[in-house]
Amino acid sequence: MIWLLPWKSDAELRHLPLLTWTLMAVNIAVFLFAPRESPEGFAAWVRAYGLVPGDWHSWQYLTSIFMHGDWPHLLGNMFFLWLFGDKIEDALGPAGFALVYLLGGFAGNLLYVSANAHLIPSIGASGCLAAIAGAYAVLFFARQIDLKLMLLVIPVYTFKLRAFWVLGLYFGVDTLLTFKGRGALDTGGVNYVAHGAGFLSGVAMGLVASMYGVMGRYDALDNGSGWWGYLPTSLEEEARRQRLRELQRRRPVPPPRETA
Repeated sequence: MIWLLPWKSDAELRHLPLLTWTLMAVNIAVFLFAPRESPEGFAAWVRAYGLVPGDWHSWQYLTSIFMHGDWPHLLGNMFFLWLFGDKIEDALGPAGFALVYLLGGFAGNLLYVSANAHLIPSIGASGCLAAIAGAYAVLFFARQIDLKLMLLVIPVYTFKLRAFWVLGLYFGVDTLLTFKGRGALDTGGVNYVAHGAGFLSGVAMGLVASMYGVMGRYDALDNGSGWWGYLPTSLEEEARRQRLRELQRRRPVPPPRETA
């Protein structure tokens, strides 16, 4: 089997991505402590906390996005979170990053529940990660991403593509399928509706942030705010005041005048 694996981007971090690491830890912990003693017990747990169209509860919109069915499901999502989440947290801050993450999961779940009447539970952070990917495709569209051409699990060639094309390649088909089926899934398996709705929500939030000048401040300034990264426009005024203070400090002090 030949497939493509995004490996790393050339966007450099400026802050520790503490929320990204925390979300990875929470997802892994939920997976490890899930009741797997019997298939029946695991199925009951999924029914209780996964999102079930036609028989859902409000808390399942949140709990379902921290649940994963197996190791490939978990590792795939955590890999994308590790690869792209830290850059979005760097630009938007922990609060902005959390907003993109949670709204992406909510958008995917909402469309899935609204368009499907069957009782197949939806679990996983795929909508959240698709939203992060959509925001990255907009905010870091020109950054290069290494793509490895894989033969089974062996890398045979590495090349670079811009982030917009890489992420469009990964989520474009799911987005088209979501449009084509109007959010409906005929069978179980991969919930591409969560991918499509999450990706579009991330693109929308990335466009809003971009129009708000986030990436201009990100490229021009060394540091953002604590919670909201480079979203606050007040950062520009603070940078101007800082430059003015530095100029005043560098200005030579005139010698004192002698008095008769």
